[in-house]
Amino acid sequence: MSEILGIVTGGPGDARRLRTLAAALPYGLVLEEVDRSLPRAESARRIRRALASRRWPLVVLEGTGIAGGLSVIRSARRAGTPYVVSSGDPIGGFFRTVKGPVAGRLFERYERSLYRNSAGYVGWSPYLTGMAISMGAPRGVTVEGGVDLRAFGVASDADRAAARRSFGIAPDHLVLGVVGSLKWTERQQYCYGLELVEALRRVRRTDATVMIVGDGDGRSQLEARVHPELKSRVVLTGKLPADEVPRALQAFDVGFVTQTLDGLGSYRLTTKLPEYLAAGVPVAMSPIPGYFDYVGDAGWPLPEGHPASATFHDELAGWIDDLDAGAVSARRAPARAAAEARFNYDVLSRRFASFIEHILAVTSTR
Repeated sequence: MSEILGIVTGGPGDARRLRTLAAALPYGLVLEEVDRSLPRAESARRIRRALASRRWPLVVLEGTGIAGGLSVIRSARRAGTPYVVSSGDPIGGFFRTVKGPVAGRLFERYERSLYRNSAGYVGWSPYLTGMAISMGAPRGVTVEGGVDLRAFGVASDADRAAARRSFGIAPDHLVLGVVGSLKWTERQQYCYGLELVEALRRVRRTDATVMIVGDGDGRSQLEARVHPELKSRVVLTGKLPADEVPRALQAFDVGFVTQTLDGLGSYRLTTKLPEYLAAGVPVAMSPIPGYFDYVGDAGWPLPEGHPASATFHDELAGWIDDLDAGAVSARRAPARAAAEARFNYDVLSRRFASFIEHILAVTSTR
């Protein structure tokens, strides 16, 4: 055996993850990336052609998009091709939160079929791995979203000052930042960064600046909510190239990870969490299991509540007013230490390789 097939449905970031994890394998990875600009039917045809191009000893599906998921289920049933699913979201929980209970039930049926027909599951959090096994995955492992520690470092005072100058931020301000896709969810009336824009309207202190890195249809919603007198204290950078994100993080005092406290947010470990920690940026995070398992001394739990609610915004503003520079400084070193201990790709890739080797050994004897 010389190669396995990787199918990526979630975009360039997921493709980078799979390539990095596969680097520890003793054989090659042939990658088939779903072009999300194509109709789903065309994407499915391309995936089916890749699956039928040879007899693959194993397929790794990174992401749970239907074009890839239905194709690997079909290949497993008809040709006996074993596959592994890797994902960072609960499928049913995602659609239940974003689209409602009917969509949630429908996609949970798909989720159960995807796991039951698989040879194993790779969860981006231990909570997802446990859920997948309860839904029928025969075996599983947790391989969190990792980070290239060499690309990030704890910024010096001079680094922070230079980064802030480049984004037009006052050097003595408390910078509250978030990195993420600004996709507006109509049902939730929310996208990343909304809680910061709304909290800034409520804070008493005048030395706080909000910095939002990312783009999407939610950006216009955020811009519309910025009070005219606060425009100089809200920086929306748009989407930055991946190699510019470490510099942007040097401007942050606190990185925010806000999630809904339900069957979606409670299972997640967002990909920006490892990057914040690797850059020595303390994390303010919703009190989901991932905060207590992965952040601890490197940050603070945010108030409970939905991040689009006025009550949450009021409580967040009070927390920001009380935050002092000493508390931020004390958490920078623990942040970097947490990244090194929990999100080092060198360690994660070996764990992934061990799991894949086991599955290959099991499936090759059948």
